[in-house]
Amino acid sequence: MHHQRYSYRPPKSRIQFGSGGMMFIIVSLLILSVALYTNSPLLYGAFGLMIGALCISTIVSWQMMRGITVQRILPSHGVAGESTAIRYQIVNHKRFMPVFSLVVRETWGRGSSGWRKSGPLVDDPIKLKGLPHGWVLHLGPNQRVQAEAPCWPIRRGALRFEKIQVYTSFPFGVIRRMLEFEQTSQMLVYPQLFRINRHVLYRLSDADPHGRKKLEKAGGNEEFFGLREYRAGDSLKVVDWKRTARAGKLISREMTQPSPPKITMVLDLTFDESKLAGEGESGGMLGGLFGKGKKKKQLSLAQQQAMLHERCICLAASMACDAYLHGYQIGMSVIGVPSVPFPVHHSLPHRTRMLEALSQLDLKYLDNSLTSTSSISMVPSVVIQCSEHGNVPAGPQTQVLRADEMQSFVLEFEDGSASVLNKQVTVLSKREEIGKVGA
Repeated sequence: MHHQRYSYRPPKSRIQFGSGGMMFIIVSLLILSVALYTNSPLLYGAFGLMIGALCISTIVSWQMMRGITVQRILPSHGVAGESTAIRYQIVNHKRFMPVFSLVVRETWGRGSSGWRKSGPLVDDPIKLKGLPHGWVLHLGPNQRVQAEAPCWPIRRGALRFEKIQVYTSFPFGVIRRMLEFEQTSQMLVYPQLFRINRHVLYRLSDADPHGRKKLEKAGGNEEFFGLREYRAGDSLKVVDWKRTARAGKLISREMTQPSPPKITMVLDLTFDESKLAGEGESGGMLGGLFGKGKKKKQLSLAQQQAMLHERCICLAASMACDAYLHGYQIGMSVIGVPSVPFPVHHSLPHRTRMLEALSQLDLKYLDNSLTSTSSISMVPSVVIQCSEHGNVPAGPQTQVLRADEMQSFVLEFEDGSASVLNKQVTVLSKREEIGKVGA
């Protein structure tokens, strides 16, 4: 996660009724009306106690929220379809007075609910499942704590945060004192990730049973490659003493160096509009990802195209993650949307840059005429297409993965979760997975 610095701005403060505030006022007015009608001293006393409680709640909540500062700490990234935690560092600068029952939440607009016509909660389609909420039971004087609020993004791309609201309704839940801090920041949300079937990865490269192949190149320490004269710095372990005795000079053995299998991936976001329109009218464009027993909704052609594009991007991101976890080198090129090609490489920063690039692909700039494959330095081992009408020619050694057939090569787990990024998913054993593939 990264800790961002913010220029401090005084928070906006306001007082409003809490969850039981309106009911409290209604009951107080009823007691007052009955007291006026019956002229009962007991009811006058009860009304006075309620007014006193209202005043105490206002004063206490007002004093508690003085000297409170909040700073948002965002994670390095989020993943669509997975929950992530937003942390808040809350500091109580008062010397003597603690704070109880403190609630912290995000907001993108005015009002207690934070809803407006723009923002991740009301976008079409929406970017967040709900409003991130956190809670702190007790914050002592001159103390700082960290609160967590679960955030559930459901779309890839940049997720923008604008304001933080902190409030308490202590002690009676009648009056709520709220502070609103303006802190603008954003978090990049990766595409939704799934486990790719292991056999799909194995078919994409010529790998031996151990998952590695040997390069016919000197410089390693695996298998015998050849002989050469001894060089300064060579270990005595690589000296071939029999050949040295025959030649009368030091002879060293050279060994091959290992290299993981390579996967060159092409993400083809272009399509033949006329053929795709025919598929959409016939209802055969989209297949359910994990839609067994679920009713399929009738979608427009534009919605189906958008879903196919998002599935392609999710599939490419999943391929990059699974290839990294299995030790494969992977490169990527995108056709149809302006994007920087990635050479074949294997490292965590390389995988991160690929996921960031896929997260920021803007389909508004999709151009079906961008079908050039000049950026591809070698024959692609896998082409990811929206449907069977892609524009990238597939060779005999190239495997084509279509987004409308995604359920055939993405694993479905028993708990409904197939995502993997920073951990190995062990819901299915290797034996169960291979058996599922054979079936």
